[in-house]
Amino acid sequence: MPNLRFSKPESFARASPYQSPYYSSHHSSTYSSPSSSWYQNGKNEKKAPPSKWSPARYLSSKYPTLYQTRRSILVVVIFICALVVLFTPVPTTWGFSSTSHLPRSPLQQSAVSEPVSKHGTGNTNADPVKWLRENSDNRHAVTGQGFNKLMASTKPKAALISLVRNQELDGIIQSMTQLEYHWNHKYQYPWVFFNDEPFNDEFKRATQNLTSARCYYEVVPVDHWSLPDWIDEGRFMNSLEYLGAIGVGKGWMISYRHMCRWNSGFFYKHPRLQEFDFYWRVEPDVHFFCDIDYDVFRFVRDNNIKYGFTMNILDDARSFPSLWSRTLAFINAHPELMHPEADLDWLLDPYNGGDYNNCQFFSNFEVGDLRFFRGKANEKYFNWLDRGGGFYYERFGDAPIHTLSVAMFVPKNEIWYFRDIGYQHDINRHCPPNSAPRCDCEPTSVDENFYKLVPLESPQKKPADTCIRQFLGGDWLAKKQNWDQSAERAFGGDGYGGYAVDGFAEGPHQLAQPAGRGPKVLGKEGGGG
Repeated sequence: MPNLRFSKPESFARASPYQSPYYSSHHSSTYSSPSSSWYQNGKNEKKAPPSKWSPARYLSSKYPTLYQTRRSILVVVIFICALVVLFTPVPTTWGFSSTSHLPRSPLQQSAVSEPVSKHGTGNTNADPVKWLRENSDNRHAVTGQGFNKLMASTKPKAALISLVRNQELDGIIQSMTQLEYHWNHKYQYPWVFFNDEPFNDEFKRATQNLTSARCYYEVVPVDHWSLPDWIDEGRFMNSLEYLGAIGVGKGWMISYRHMCRWNSGFFYKHPRLQEFDFYWRVEPDVHFFCDIDYDVFRFVRDNNIKYGFTMNILDDARSFPSLWSRTLAFINAHPELMHPEADLDWLLDPYNGGDYNNCQFFSNFEVGDLRFFRGKANEKYFNWLDRGGGFYYERFGDAPIHTLSVAMFVPKNEIWYFRDIGYQHDINRHCPPNSAPRCDCEPTSVDENFYKLVPLESPQKKPADTCIRQFLGGDWLAKKQNWDQSAERAFGGDGYGGYAVDGFAEGPHQLAQPAGRGPKVLGKEGGGG
């Protein structure tokens, strides 16, 4: 039988265009020029090219292909080594001066600052409760042994912000001392202080001594803290006098109007905050009661949360009588800005003509996404209200405005109730259940602060359910069997003691959240709201 390996036609011996010079000089054919002329045995004798189906397209020589075999093995080995290097986790002990050359992990990718889309859905697979279970061990604390440069490169661009005056130094010392002790000494996020006048040296020294994080001291631009030129000063002065006379809180204070306007639509525009994506608002003279064992900013970033709060309570409706009608006019003028998953139902009172029920996120504590506030929808809404003069002719507050903006432009599953953070501002106090020894406070019901801001003389009608329960929905609205609201009020109660779920049975990671967001939380029967 003929040896087929050496008896195939010479025309089968076509060389590959990727052959090396070594291969070309030691074999009988070579691809020598773009003209694709065929040569044999180094002689200038043209041979016919192989036919279309010729094996020579896959067998480049009639001699044994030992060199090709070795080369193929080498290529495979190199490829396998590359895969191993690419997908092997980087040891935390490696001291890279830069990690920009490493492939991005999902956490690093989420750390990249990207604009919030018009109706951004973000991380649709976010599971905040699971995240808390897995990360509530201070694993991201910069003071911990496990913290490394790779972890530092994924740290959110965030800051603690406070609007405070020099004469409020004692108040901000109290707030800073407690928040640093319970949380920020472990995470060292910078503080940014704002004032309508320059901070003095005493304020700077005292506050910087309270933290190892960096502090910034900024002045609010004059045009953000003064009467706009479209405001009628006479009408404004009449408003101050009237609201002060009827007892609206701080209704007579000019500076308070400037403050509400700045907190509503200007704070996020300050040049200092342009380098940050998230903020935590901290007021003077507030209390923080609980050790917080996770990075709050990583939590909101990783779970695509646009806004977080601790209290959802009633405000005095006499402060903003036209706010809802102006908001409805805005919705009619700009329906395209409404988020398709917006939920305003919890803010409407079906027993009062479907009007705004005056519920608000208590904004002196808020954790938010600055990119949301800088977005087109929120900006248009603020400008709409601002041009109407409500901050000066009435006393529009930043709390109801933030609440309405978030409700219109953010889906409810991107709003978070920080039930686990103990907090107090003036007479309003919030303390989570089952929190000892982590918290130094007496646990409060979710309904604790519902109408504390509404004076007895206010004629406003309270909604049938508390604000926080309307926000949470689901089981939180269930009533005890045979309970009657009017009967409770007839016997001197406030009419909010009949809830079947009181919220005191929550565990550390079974936090009260809107229906469908987290695990259902079963309460104790007969606990009362």
